[in-house]
Amino acid sequence: MKGLRRIAAAPLLLLCLICLIGSVRMFRNELPDSSFGNALFAAFVAAASGIGAFLLIRTDLLALRGLSFAQLREWAFVNPLGQAGLLFAAAAILMLVSPKYGLVVALVALCVFSVLSAWTAAFQRRWWVYAALSVLGWILLFIGLNATAEALTRRGFGEGAMIFLLPMEGFPVLLAVSGLVRWMRKPKPAGHPGGD
Repeated sequence: MKGLRRIAAAPLLLLCLICLIGSVRMFRNELPDSSFGNALFAAFVAAASGIGAFLLIRTDLLALRGLSFAQLREWAFVNPLGQAGLLFAAAAILMLVSPKYGLVVALVALCVFSVLSAWTAAFQRRWWVYAALSVLGWILLFIGLNATAEALTRRGFGEGAMIFLLPMEGFPVLLAVSGLVRWMRKPKPAGHPGGD
């Protein structure tokens, strides 16, 4: 049940981000066909989806209090969703600093995630779980970075968004290679039951 709540919270958080960015752009009159009512509605949807996501993962957030910094760091670097969160945070900061290069920052973050998550999944005991989390993390990172970069540029990407085909086509290949690496690795021999 916890897994379903976490999976349901991810699109709600993404919807919250997209609506929040849209409402800010509408309040600043950057979208030509939007009205004040549209901006209020987008802000309301952002608040409602954010509250819904918080209520879904509230128990998980409370459990984070018991984690040490080392455990949290290990999760962020090993789990594909943690990797996606770290890369999104770093890319969003860089996009805010230089919105002109938002497309390049998003591309680099997606390429790094594609390589890093496939490499991490190759050396995990449960490859299928990490591969599924990698796919979910890649989709969320792609939509989040694309929406953030699009919101920060005034006229949009246009044909420049075709550059995202590189990580889009490379990620499945890298994930398949990581599966082959995991399949070809010999399992670690089990210790003797006698203890020696």
